[in-house]
Amino acid sequence: MLCAPKCLKLEEYVKNWIIDERKNGIAVSTKIILIEARRLAIEMSLTDFTGTTSWCERFMRRNGLCMRTETTIAQKLPREYERKIIEFHEYIINMRKKLCFEIGQLGNMDEVPLTFDVLSNKTVDVKGAKTIMIKTSGNEKTRCTVVLACYADSTKLPPLLIFKRKTLPKDVIPHGIYVRVHSKGWRDGEGMKLWLEKVWSKRPGGLLKKTIFISVWSVQGACNRINKKACH
Repeated sequence: MLCAPKCLKLEEYVKNWIIDERKNGIAVSTKIILIEARRLAIEMSLTDFTGTTSWCERFMRRNGLCMRTETTIAQKLPREYERKIIEFHEYIINMRKKLCFEIGQLGNMDEVPLTFDVLSNKTVDVKGAKTIMIKTSGNEKTRCTVVLACYADSTKLPPLLIFKRKTLPKDVIPHGIYVRVHSKGWRDGEGMKLWLEKVWSKRPGGLLKKTIFISVWSVQGACNRINKKACH
């Protein structure tokens, strides 16, 4: 059985605020609830209000609120993925024994798409609500591709950003970040060539011409049009 709240008026204000935010489709997290509750406590001169996580949990139970999550279909892992991982590890170990390259010359490169508006699929709402709507800034489909690489000794290489546009942005790009544009925001053959010239060729130890091994994820054909000498 839940105890009666010490600050009944504050909880009424917070609950009404949550309801108004949800009517406008704005996502509400427990951290935002605590920030709003502490702000109201200062305005109401409630010096004994702590606004802890446990208070937020009790407040939600007292007012019929809970965390709601959008249901999605999870991505399925490929068949026999564990066996394939072991085979890949064995391949890397055998290649290192054969070519005798240092651990600091074992590189891995991959790319990841990033959206300009990271959507939240969770919000506090009234229990039993059938429709859970969350507003966005409208940039959830605006994205870029980030190409990242590192060595097995944890050395990180500079990132390459590929924006989905036709012209380079006029903003000042921070030092150590390379930028490219593509009509679809992809890393094509030219993007791979730029990465090899700007990032990989200037890697630590690159001028020493040491034996290296790099694992690259790439769409079929993206690397076939690139001069293999750029990898050395």
